[in-house]
Amino acid sequence: MCYLADDVAPYFKTEPSLPQTHLEGNRLVLTCLAEGSWPLEFKWLHNDMEITEFSREYKYVIPSLKKSDGGFYQCVVRNRMGALLQRKSEVQVAYMGSFQDENQWKAVPEGQAAVLNVPHIPSYPKPQVTWFRDGHKIIPSSRM
Repeated sequence: MCYLADDVAPYFKTEPSLPQTHLEGNRLVLTCLAEGSWPLEFKWLHNDMEITEFSREYKYVIPSLKKSDGGFYQCVVRNRMGALLQRKSEVQVAYMGSFQDENQWKAVPEGQAAVLNVPHIPSYPKPQVTWFRDGHKIIPSSRM
């Protein structure tokens, strides 16, 4: 194979940052910013599995995120001088499920404390729960 003196192997202009959290249903665009002698070709991996073939497209688009889209993504870039694998980028998908039980009733003698359990709500990240009684917010540790 013949290389020109000014041929440049591919290199990444940026590396992935900390884990990214995106809302379920939103559009996600992953970008592989690389340079080197053209033509550059790109391929994407999700959790170490190939999800695209090599092409000149440097972006990977997910039109509507699902929970199963969470995980680790990597870009591979290549040209006639070689190939390079980008560091993994973590994508977390935030979602909010529904209450399993809508109402929770507790009967206690007057003057006694009632302990209310947080209902199971499938979600990520863990939800912050606010309790209300008769339309008014209950302040933790306050007496009713």
